[in-house]
Amino acid sequence: MSIPSPTLAPATGGSVPEKPLAATNSGGLAISITLAEPLLFLQGFERSEYANRTPAMLRGTLQVHVAKPTKIKAINLTFTGRGRTEWPEGIPPAKDDYVEEKELISHLWPFFNAQFTPDLSFGADMVLDTRGGVYQSLALSPAVIRERERSSSLGRRSLSATGRRSGSRSRDSLDEKNEKIAAVNASSNKGYKMFPPGEYSYNFELPIDSSLPETIECHLGSVKYELEATIERPGAFKSKLVGKKEVTLIRTLAEASLEVGEPIVVARTWEDQLHYDIVIGGKAFPIGSTVPVAFKLTPLAKVRCHRIRIMMTENTEYFCRNKKVHRIEPVRKFLLYEHEAATGANENLLGDLDDGSETAGPIEFEFNAKIPGCNIAAREIQKLHPDTTYTNIKVHHWIKIVLRLSKTDPNDSSKRRHFEVSIDSPFHLLSCRCTTANVSLPAYNLFDRSSSSALPPCPCVSSEAKPDQGVDHINSQPRPMHLLRRPSLNPPPFDADVSPPPLVTPPPGYDDIVALDGGYFGSMNVTAHDDDDDDEDSDRDVSLGFSRMSLSPNRSDVSLSSRSSGSSSSGSA
Repeated sequence: MSIPSPTLAPATGGSVPEKPLAATNSGGLAISITLAEPLLFLQGFERSEYANRTPAMLRGTLQVHVAKPTKIKAINLTFTGRGRTEWPEGIPPAKDDYVEEKELISHLWPFFNAQFTPDLSFGADMVLDTRGGVYQSLALSPAVIRERERSSSLGRRSLSATGRRSGSRSRDSLDEKNEKIAAVNASSNKGYKMFPPGEYSYNFELPIDSSLPETIECHLGSVKYELEATIERPGAFKSKLVGKKEVTLIRTLAEASLEVGEPIVVARTWEDQLHYDIVIGGKAFPIGSTVPVAFKLTPLAKVRCHRIRIMMTENTEYFCRNKKVHRIEPVRKFLLYEHEAATGANENLLGDLDDGSETAGPIEFEFNAKIPGCNIAAREIQKLHPDTTYTNIKVHHWIKIVLRLSKTDPNDSSKRRHFEVSIDSPFHLLSCRCTTANVSLPAYNLFDRSSSSALPPCPCVSSEAKPDQGVDHINSQPRPMHLLRRPSLNPPPFDADVSPPPLVTPPPGYDDIVALDGGYFGSMNVTAHDDDDDDEDSDRDVSLGFSRMSLSPNRSDVSLSSRSSGSSSSGSA
């Protein structure tokens, strides 16, 4: 009994990639890697946040395109992650080494080996031949494979004998070539297999723990992850075919984190001259987004506020040799927003307080400070970098608000002394790709068949194309910044309020309310005495009922006696 050959299904996808990662000079072999998710997000900045967090999943497909019969020994895919720090002055104390590298993760997928992999599918999850058909992966023995090839060749010869179209001869010749290749593979013990023309897809997946550091690209340090595909070919003059693809890991806030919507509130008084309330609308913002800041300045004396600046500082530290060697980079400052008083005699954002007016009140301001995007400058050293969790590369940020104030000199009233009040607060700077569309779950759309394997464009580029639209914050709806309410300028009159109902005037006398002989407390004693008598009667009835129940011989008599006792007690009552 012959075993039918595997059926060919029409190809549903898997076209030849336009730009393979690696290809031979003759064009006979090419490899490419397609990821299911172009970006992987790791949640949490603290160990307690990602200790019990489910890992991110690295998934994709390695595609090997064979244009002509090719001899292949092995197909492997490796995922590696490395951390690197550079020390131009040398690593002390010897200062002989200038670079320190550390392997963070390594994983190998041995997809194909000529000595262990079956001949039909070559270890692939799906094989697309040159005619547009798909062979599913089948782990069969060589005897079953030869039987299928023999039955398929007999079926094709019988069909050709009955008469077919002239174009079927090319198909027969192609099948005969494949049969010859299968025969060579079945009898070959030289450590390689002959791959017939087609496209071979190898699926892979790997959980990525959130404790791994994210992708980092600093001036003197980096953390990079990449997939490396290798195809080994026989022959002394044929080198390995190697292709690499970088994998980007991005750190974002945990799902249960409150830093997104929780504001930073600062309320202080400066030298009994000025009281200021500052509200920053969040503790975490992505690169290229807008930071809403609200001010409420209440003058307590004749003080002037000349300027308000909103700045951001970036601090970078490098470590090596198990944190025995440490280097701190100079602090980088970025001006996000500046508001100055109008040029004039006073130059005061608080108004004119020198005329002796007593109506001067609090002044409120609301600003939207724009964080620069990742492509603000051509020089790499001038770009912002998000916060990191890697032990050897630490990057953290602070938001800084500077108030330029002045007050009258106590020694000379004609002069003024100037001061700068600085308010600093730490906050998390996230990657520009930590937007709502990337971090939150997308809207369910059954007919959306767009491919997600391509890396989406940087949001900073789109924000520069449309200056009026900044990068979306993590929240879908921005939090309102009207936390410091202004007093109403047109309140309603006092007589517009609805008056309460009138009271009884004069109130009733005491004798009208308590009309008993013994007074109020005497009535309470009488009532308490009556209640005691009722309690004694009820206790007597209950004891009588239980005594009758104890004399009953069985359960039915108990129920009858209990009812009779209840009726007698109610009757006596």
